[in-house]
Amino acid sequence: MSQTISVGVVGPSYWSYMAGLMAKSLDLVVGARRVEPNQVPSGVYEDARKFFELVIEATGPLPANPPASLNAYRIAADAVRGSVSPVPKDRKELREHLTAYGSFIERLTHEGPLSNLEVATAERLRKFFARLKREGQAEAYERRIMFEPPPLGNLRS
Repeated sequence: MSQTISVGVVGPSYWSYMAGLMAKSLDLVVGARRVEPNQVPSGVYEDARKFFELVIEATGPLPANPPASLNAYRIAADAVRGSVSPVPKDRKELREHLTAYGSFIERLTHEGPLSNLEVATAERLRKFFARLKREGQAEAYERRIMFEPPPLGNLRS
């Protein structure tokens, strides 16, 4: 049985908690200008890595889980547009940002000082995650005020 994630289930709110902790962790990385052990909690790191794995898959020929990958790409594209200036003018520029972010996520597994370029990438990625957190919180709030009923599977008789 495949574990396909429904497009409607995985919105920005799904990634909001991870995004908030990543923004805080990246704040420490930028401030220290280096990667220290355990700056990013391992579970948070894995979620961030998975998010960017889905995003990058969407830019290739055929993702393993098209609904989840395309949805993650849409969420990431919105967060990039809301966190960088100037806004990417086409898919190529957007992909460059997303690829740089995905690569920097991998960089967080290696201790040591950061180059000026890495510090700049970490700062943009911090803004990206802060934006993703805000989008997730807004989505969760919107659901709450719309009085979305709970899924039928959660009701008890």
